[in-house]
Amino acid sequence: MQYYVSRTHISVDASGRLSGYETVLTKPDTYDTAKEGHRRLSALGIDNIHLCAHPARSRRWGKLDREQTKRTKTRAMTVADVAKDLAELEREAQKDAE
Repeated sequence: MQYYVSRTHISVDASGRLSGYETVLTKPDTYDTAKEGHRRLSALGIDNIHLCAHPARSRRWGKLDREQTKRTKTRAMTVADVAKDLAELEREAQKDAE
């Protein structure tokens, strides 16, 4: 059986509702390797980390990894975005020149 390290993120919104999600920090590997990774991440001061089992044919790690990628994916800049940024820089330069 393989193991991986994951982190749980928990937050409370303005209405007092709990929300949370889990991110994977390492790829599935042997127990000793995963345990060492857990120890190192704990030593760095990362909280809410867990050592998770990854049985054969388990799809949990892949599902978590795909969700994590969706959360962190950035969209490509368009010409319109660049034009907005240039216009803003020009306005700031004119204010500084005055």
